[in-house]
Amino acid sequence: MKEYQVALPYFSDKDISWIQENVGHVLRGRLSTGPYTKEFEEKFAKRIGCKYALFVNNCTTALEISVKNFDLKEDDEVIVPVQTFIASGMAVTSNGGKVVFAEVNPKTFNLSLEEVKVRTTDKTKGVILVHFAGNVSPDTLMIRKYCNENDLFLIEDCAHAPGASIEGQSVGTIGHTGCFSFFSTKVITTGEGGMLTTNSEEIYNYSKALRERGRSLTNPVEIYDYGWRSGRVPEVSALLGLSQLSHLDEWLDHRNQIAKIYNSILAESLDVHTINTPKNVFNAYWKHITIIDNNDIDREVLSKSLKDDFGININWAYMPPLHLQPVYRKMYDTNKGDFPISEDIMSKHFHLPMQVTISLKDANFIAESVLTVLDRLKA
Repeated sequence: MKEYQVALPYFSDKDISWIQENVGHVLRGRLSTGPYTKEFEEKFAKRIGCKYALFVNNCTTALEISVKNFDLKEDDEVIVPVQTFIASGMAVTSNGGKVVFAEVNPKTFNLSLEEVKVRTTDKTKGVILVHFAGNVSPDTLMIRKYCNENDLFLIEDCAHAPGASIEGQSVGTIGHTGCFSFFSTKVITTGEGGMLTTNSEEIYNYSKALRERGRSLTNPVEIYDYGWRSGRVPEVSALLGLSQLSHLDEWLDHRNQIAKIYNSILAESLDVHTINTPKNVFNAYWKHITIIDNNDIDREVLSKSLKDDFGININWAYMPPLHLQPVYRKMYDTNKGDFPISEDIMSKHFHLPMQVTISLKDANFIAESVLTVLDRLKA
């Protein structure tokens, strides 16, 4: 029986040959943060339409460096949605700030302008806007306007969303910084790795210095102006990035075709519904989101049945929500029920396979199989 993985890195034979041909240049030159890194940064910046891109060892580092640019003091607050990876919150707390948790809109799984306004206090210094699953909040540009008017920084967590856009503007160019992930499960991958993007020369220069452990970029001798740690990347990782970036647009198109099939077929069921992409948004579809509406259907049972009977893997992200992670329960005394909207929707959603090796024929089979199992489970 064929097995369908939710996420899978992909390199064609042609891509592998190109990477192998160029590895020799790396081995005879700079092994870390060299010319291939610079080329990858320049091409990534050009692709999304920003002035500067900085290749770092992961998205967590990009987030942490981004927050450090704004010099948080004790009790400074940063609004972060509870539907996100731990790194979005830790970027704040590791820089001495306080996370202010926020609900997500169940129609988009992202922050709304109304929620940002509700969570803003006189201690608020910024917002981390997460483009969950590759989708973009329809309020994104209004959130930026609100942040500008209230002197708040805006950091985009674009880990799931390279190539996504709203009204033609790419994510990663909207806030003060954008932070992308190239982990092995992401839309494009360098194995490990991330990218910090910005249109600010000041932010770029400071961030680049931090990547180099706080080293002065202008002094010819080894002088360190700031205290930080290394965020450097193996040069081979940049080769992978260049190869993957060259396919980004075709792979995004393929992901959207798969999503269209899932949406169409699953619309036949009254037991689930799919998350719609706003009309002014282009979705990168790191994940496709389906919501279970029938309370009699157990997500774990659905997952086991799809795997055992059809070879189809599904998963969900993230559980528990950010505010219920043990580190934050201890830090802030948070409890289940504090964010009921997000907790409810997060407990009912799942992701179908979404990656390059899933053909359109596969997508039809996967969606039809979901309908079959749903009918069986409610019988």
